[in-house]
Amino acid sequence: MDQMILDYSNREPIYIQIYNHFKEEIINRNLQKGEKLPSIRELSADINVSKTTIETAYNQLVVEGYVNNVPKSGYYVVEIKDYLFPETKKSVKQDQIVQSRDYINNGVDKKSFDIKVWKRIYGNVLLEQENELYTSGDEQGELVLRENICRFVQKTRGVHCTSSQIVIGAGMQSLLGILCSLLKTKYRNVAMESPGFTHAKSTFEDYSMNIIPIGVSEEGIDIDILKKSNAKMVFLSPSHQYPTGSVMPIDKRLEVLNWAKEKDALILEDDYDCLIRYESRPIPALQGLDSTGHVIYFGSFSKILLPSIRISYMILPQSILELYTSYKRQFSQSSSKMEQLALAQFMEEGYLKKHLRKIKKIYYRKNELIVNFIKKNARNKINILGHDSGLHMMFEITTNKEVSEILKDAESQNIHLELVEGFQKDKLVVVFTYSGLEEDVIEKTLDLLMKKVF
Repeated sequence: MDQMILDYSNREPIYIQIYNHFKEEIINRNLQKGEKLPSIRELSADINVSKTTIETAYNQLVVEGYVNNVPKSGYYVVEIKDYLFPETKKSVKQDQIVQSRDYINNGVDKKSFDIKVWKRIYGNVLLEQENELYTSGDEQGELVLRENICRFVQKTRGVHCTSSQIVIGAGMQSLLGILCSLLKTKYRNVAMESPGFTHAKSTFEDYSMNIIPIGVSEEGIDIDILKKSNAKMVFLSPSHQYPTGSVMPIDKRLEVLNWAKEKDALILEDDYDCLIRYESRPIPALQGLDSTGHVIYFGSFSKILLPSIRISYMILPQSILELYTSYKRQFSQSSSKMEQLALAQFMEEGYLKKHLRKIKKIYYRKNELIVNFIKKNARNKINILGHDSGLHMMFEITTNKEVSEILKDAESQNIHLELVEGFQKDKLVVVFTYSGLEEDVIEKTLDLLMKKVF
């Protein structure tokens, strides 16, 4: 048996070191079946460690089945069946941790959110609603938040609903996953805008649904192609399409609603960045025009508040609500109950309304800075494809560089760019998000794009 060496500089407890030593000796067959371990008294004196520490280590070996404790006799090694144990190492290097990257242009403006207000409200939840924190809450989401969301979307988006139709979750994909599990049999064929929201596409793929990509113009998805397809469900953003920013006009909206009615199909309306428009009022939601219950509406607070507040919601028409209700016990609530209660109070006290006014001003200034810089300095390289709304722009790039090189160079400058494929033939188009950029670094960032990336 190898000599035991204890490392007192190691954070690992001494009893664990003793336990590991004997376990390795047994696994490596240096101690055979029936061999007796040193007595507690003997080992205590030999390595100058308390008898209690030795006994704790031996008891762990007994619990895990490496040795037997024979009363008034001692501890004996048991037979270990032939098995290829992983090699044990004296020092194991910690796995290299790959962290997600925080690009300078992602996220939200740090000056846009009043964190002091959020801290106060969060504290109020802890103090005044303490009893609520000892239960997991409603699978559908906290009623008080659903009531506030109901009033909010009725007033700002023209949505028709009751609080009972609202389902809350931690992000769009979480809610889409619930929906797909309920609908994947009847609505297996899903049409999607192309280009469009890639995370939604990934979710549909996870549920083995058939995706039918349909092109997008200045008026949104091509409805003629949608009609000719065998889709029973379509995912679209009629009020602010991602990434093109296109808006579906009223005649097209009525046309897609008639398609859903005639085919008994579903429209999944992603109301992405709908409230942030700079040159006109927000476009009312498609759901507000739906009189036959064929639209499922999705909204989120992650972009307009903070990405770390993972609260999104969907509004179900009556037929889908009944289906969801019969299965909802199968779905746990993925959004923090504390954050739901805090957001409800934030809305009740009028802070969301103030916050929206504030961010429109902040992002409008950023939008103007970008447009003016490109007009003045980058006309020969960058053509902006729409900038009336949202927190990003599409750039058509004129360059001799390969796409892979552009994306690599952007990453080296800690700038996130997203390639838009299939939008304009033979043209290089990327999405540039600017929500996370501070105003005073916008021109510097664009200059980097010009000189180092494009």
